[in-house]
Amino acid sequence: MVDLREVAEDDWERLREVRLTALGEAPEAFSSSYAREVDFTEADWRARLRTGPWFLALDNARAVGIASGLPRPDEWLLAAMWVAPAARGRGVGAALVDAVAAAAAEHGFPVLALQVQEDNTAARRLYERLGFTATGEWEATGRGRRERMIRITPVSTAG
Repeated sequence: MVDLREVAEDDWERLREVRLTALGEAPEAFSSSYAREVDFTEADWRARLRTGPWFLALDNARAVGIASGLPRPDEWLLAAMWVAPAARGRGVGAALVDAVAAAAAEHGFPVLALQVQEDNTAARRLYERLGFTATGEWEATGRGRRERMIRITPVSTAG
């Protein structure tokens, strides 16, 4: 059973550890790099945690995944998504996406967006299963191309 929890600012060292592991394990999946983030200071990591919620997936207290949600003017961006290879195929990715989507809806954002590397077919299949649609908008990166995908979720205005 995997537990999800939002990362608190005082847990910046745990986030750093998992994020650097993700960047090392799947460098092609991210727009940043291990070399860039390894020298981030405590202040940098704490500031990152203030940009939007970060979620950690834990399996018996061992971190097996992360994802973040970043508010933008017209949408909520699902970013920094990663699941450890040993935990893939067990619903961890879906749980992380759901946590970010719930945070987006809680803040009144019906559009959840992401970018996925062109050759990352496993991630693309996951996102499609979870209701994301490819937009046909591409961005060239140093590692190929990334396509924008979105999911629209009605947000309740009652309250």
